[in-house]
This record gives sequence, structure tokens and C-alpha cells, in this order.
Amino acid sequence: MAPSLLTTTIIQSTVLNAVSNILAQLIDQYKRDKPFALNTPALLQFVTYGIIIVPINLAWQRWLEVTYPGFLFSSSSSTSTSTLPISSAPAASSITQPRPGSGPGPQPGETETELIELKEKLVRPPSNRWLPRWSSSSSSSGKRKRLFNFTMKFLLDQTAGGILNITMFVVLINLLKGASLGRACELVLEDFTPIMIARMKFRPIVSTLLYTVVPLDRRVVFGSACGVIWGVYLSLYAAV
Repeated sequence: MAPSLLTTTIIQSTVLNAVSNILAQLIDQYKRDKPFALNTPALLQFVTYGIIIVPINLAWQRWLEVTYPGFLFSSSSSTSTSTLPISSAPAASSITQPRPGSGPGPQPGETETELIELKEKLVRPPSNRWLPRWSSSSSSSGKRKRLFNFTMKFLLDQTAGGILNITMFVVLINLLKGASLGRACELVLEDFTPIMIARMKFRPIVSTLLYTVVPLDRRVVFGSACGVIWGVYLSLYAAV
């Protein structure tokens, strides 16, 4: 049985978070001119924080995509005609069969021309009313919709997403270090601004890639991969 998306994402993100924390320890000890010695408690604290945060971020990315779906550069032509209701057009073979109890050829009151016209009408492809609205001929409207959805996801990820992630980082990492909840909340006020400023130098590039080319089920892992450097910064900020 294949592992679930959540399990796979947690495993991959945990490995990347561990790598970023070890790199941070290497940098920190090199700057202090000390031989490298793994700080196991700090590593476990940062990895535990990552395991807790992954499901929350996965749910956040899903909510963004459900609320503002689609990619900025997706093409409406990607909709296949296979999505059209096949049952709307009867098979040609069923049209040519005579009705029960009737003989071959036209029925009374029906000419051969009328039968041909009826057959053409029945096998004619469905009209555009069966197509989804976003794939209609008004491509400019679809482009505006995709641009709006991208903009909303981008802005929400920079604002609400940033506030959520920074707050949880400061609270969780200090609770894991043994601080009280009250002290952890005080540290949010002290540490929020410098971390947010650092995040704004890095996250916009990641968000642009997330909402233009990265599939939904790979976004958290992609963010973790791009965030190895960010993880190093957070690990150093947490005073590994």
C-alpha cells in the first residue's frame, strides 16, 4: 500500500529540515572557530517543529488552491473534449436500426430526406453550452480570472501565510526548548519583525514559482527544498 500524500510530504520535508539545521550548526560553529559537534537536542527540536508545521501548511496550500484555483499561465485549450457528456449524442448504429415491428426503409409519412436530416441532427457534436464557462471563447475573461487568482494566492501567502508561519515557529521552537507559553508569546512580539523582513526577501520568489509551475501536491516539499537556506536562517535565529 502506497504511503499517503501527507506521510510522503512529512518524510521529505523532515529530511530537508534536518539538512538545513545541520548546515546551520556547521556555519554557527565555523564562525565561532570550533570543531563541529552535532547539537542533537537542537536538531530534534527543529525537526519536531517541521513535523508539526507540515500538515498545517499542506492544509493552507489546499485551501488557497480550492479558493483561488488554477495556474497563471494555464491554457484553456487543455480541456479535452473527452469531458463532454458522451450520452448527449446517440451512436450512429442505433439510428439506422429499424423500430420494432417495422420493415426496412422509410416509415409511413417519412421520406428518405427527412431520415437523413434526423440522423445528421442526432450525431452532430454537442454545442458549446456543454463546455465549462472558463474555456469559452472569451479568453480575455479567463486570463483576468487566472491573474486575479494568482494575485490573491501570492498576497495571502505573503501576509496571512507569513504571519501564521512566523508565529508558529517562534511559539513552537521556544516551547520545545522548555519555555513557558507566556514567554513564547512574548518572544513573538520581539522576534516577529526581523523574521518577517528576512522572509520578505526570500518568499516572494518561492511563491511566484509555487503558483505558476508547481503542482498542489508538491508545493510543501518544494517550499521545503527552496527553504533549506531559509531553514538555515531560522536555525541560526533559534540559536542552535
